[in-house]
Amino acid sequence: MKIAAIYDIHGNNVALEAVLTEVANEKAEKVIVGGDLVWGPQPREVMETLMRYKDTFLFIMGNADREVAHRYSIEDGCQDFVAEINYWCADQLTREHLSFLKELPERQRMAINGLGDVLFVHGSPRNDEEAIRADTDEREINEMVKDTEANIIVCGHTHIQFDRLVAGRRIVNAGSVGLQSKAKGACWLFIHDDEIEHKETQYDIEKAVKEILQGTCPYKEDFAEHIRNPPNIGP
Repeated sequence: MKIAAIYDIHGNNVALEAVLTEVANEKAEKVIVGGDLVWGPQPREVMETLMRYKDTFLFIMGNADREVAHRYSIEDGCQDFVAEINYWCADQLTREHLSFLKELPERQRMAINGLGDVLFVHGSPRNDEEAIRADTDEREINEMVKDTEANIIVCGHTHIQFDRLVAGRRIVNAGSVGLQSKAKGACWLFIHDDEIEHKETQYDIEKAVKEILQGTCPYKEDFAEHIRNPPNIGP
């Protein structure tokens, strides 16, 4: 079975469309969308793209999806700029989009021949805001994963790809489609022939930047700069 896992789109529709084209070219039979779909400069465009696949793709809720759909504010613990973008993104979406985000499941799980039991989550199996990084201490990870029986955990949230054996599990981060770090292209994961492969799709970054700057998203210049020059920080 060929499975694509695309995470952390963050409102970058140009990157999303490029990845979906490559996913189709690879003839993926299942697609997992791993959360944080719309928090970013093109929320409506991303949702309109994804809604074409709402009955065929499998989806997971990310922390940012919940925060946008329920309009999390400073009173809910968000930083000022996060709350401002939450409200702006929610205002761009239709009632159908918001209802869809509110109803997303927290995880997807499947048995894959040759790999075994694979659990797809946004952050960790315990919490979608919990970050598993390439250098997170094994004792911390053990607490996050001890209540799941899956031998492979696919996650996102941190926007940096890695593949490590830790705490008795194989943990693979798919990276970010639309707001990546340590990569220039749109990052995702391809599972095929009993292998898990990190992918990086090149896309028209200047087109994405131009569309973002033509929009009305708060901090659009910051999003454009991040996409044009992704940060190379963290492990």
